[in-house]
Amino acid sequence: MTRSPRTLPRWRRGISPPPLIPYIVAGDPDLETTAEYLALAAKKGLFAVELGIPFSDPTADGPVIQKATQRSLRHETALENILAWLSGIPEEQLPPLYLMTYFNLFHHMGVTRFCREAHRLGCIEGVVIPDLSFEDGILYRKVFREHGINLVGFVSPTTGMDRARRIVKESRGFVYYVGLMGTTGSALHVTDETRRTVGMLKEWTQLPVCVGFGISSGAMVEEILQFADGVIVGSRLVQDEENPTKWKETFEEFFSAAVKGKG
Repeated sequence: MTRSPRTLPRWRRGISPPPLIPYIVAGDPDLETTAEYLALAAKKGLFAVELGIPFSDPTADGPVIQKATQRSLRHETALENILAWLSGIPEEQLPPLYLMTYFNLFHHMGVTRFCREAHRLGCIEGVVIPDLSFEDGILYRKVFREHGINLVGFVSPTTGMDRARRIVKESRGFVYYVGLMGTTGSALHVTDETRRTVGMLKEWTQLPVCVGFGISSGAMVEEILQFADGVIVGSRLVQDEENPTKWKETFEEFFSAAVKGKG
């Protein structure tokens, strides 16, 4: 199926969809269930979903997401296969997507070829590539932009101010603030420094500044949304992916907290 890229809702502060970005591992426990999760996110009108493409040698994923990735790899979940699978899902059942995986997969497929396919699909807003450094990204940012694919920039607690400013300037789609050092699934403790850093990033950009890593409860979502534009919830949702009923209950908890947090 070939469809024209759709006009997607753009997040503007004060006029925004629910500020929740759930992370879902494509194909865990199977692609049919993943499609159900995406359809629910689309129905809720979320800003975006971060769709994880399995990779056998992750560097940023903690044990929960690594296990989900291993389950997913039993199925046909290579990057090219996921793109073909997405093309068969009705547009109204897909939220705006940010594909999250490691650069090796884009390199293997070919960055230009990937961008062409992603643009043709129309549901892929951008990519989140944790092992592509800001400096190495200079080789590829132009290609992504030429095809209308956002390359999200990462800022962490150890990023220097000058470098953070450059990352924010070049980021597209949203700015991903990594709330803690380590792998996904570790516990985040919100500090005054977290609040100050996010506030500083927001002064430098009109893009949403979203906090990820270690978001483990609805209460934490509400707390973070007092100073950030959005939250990315990964491991806490992924640990329930094998049980659709439980996953949907957990998702509803985070969704309600996000709506309340921005209310």
